[in-house]
Amino acid sequence: MTNSYIVTLNEPGDYRVGVDYEIPTKSIQYSNIILDDISSQLNGVDTTFALLSGGTSYVPINDQQIIVMVNQTILKPVKDYTTSTSNIIFTTAPLASDDITIVALASAADLTRTLNYVIDSGSIAMLPGDKGFITLDVGGTLETLTIFSEQTGNLTIDILKSDFDTFPAFTSIVGGVYPSFTGDQKLRDDNLTGWTKNVAAGDIIKFNVVGVSDINRFTVSLKLKL
Repeated sequence: MTNSYIVTLNEPGDYRVGVDYEIPTKSIQYSNIILDDISSQLNGVDTTFALLSGGTSYVPINDQQIIVMVNQTILKPVKDYTTSTSNIIFTTAPLASDDITIVALASAADLTRTLNYVIDSGSIAMLPGDKGFITLDVGGTLETLTIFSEQTGNLTIDILKSDFDTFPAFTSIVGGVYPSFTGDQKLRDDNLTGWTKNVAAGDIIKFNVVGVSDINRFTVSLKLKL
């Protein structure tokens, strides 16, 4: 009697990625503004000129907020020039041949950092439990939580904090109300009511899945105001 066996090659099987990782962070920095050229208005007599940015009046907060260079020499605020609303007033009238550049230092900047953490279980059903942690290199105030899932399902998570001295002990920062959604793929919270929002450079943030079904991969984003 001959036994027969069926052998299937390249049969796809379940796999577990086992990778929870942080996407490179983003920080919005200060950007300076080069104000419109005033060289066509110079005549050696006039001392007052309008400050414009792209043809629109620009009003600096004070004299020190703008940098004025005449023939590559930086002038001193108050002594060499002053500002009044959207005008600059030179102490000495610039010559028609002078090369003048005026740069406005940005007075307001949205200095933020968005921390992104991806939790992926591959083709294996995700199970509750700790999913790893990241270390903060900056301090600030947490402003927004956003969660995006690649599948529609149910998810409840906890976010905890520690530092070098207290590690591996962690404390939840979500105020006892776990971020969650049911039959959905996304969540956004701009208030973070009850959260411990202040974090410091060196703090360790841990992500814990409290409950999950029908979801294999999702991203947690925390917007941090520096």
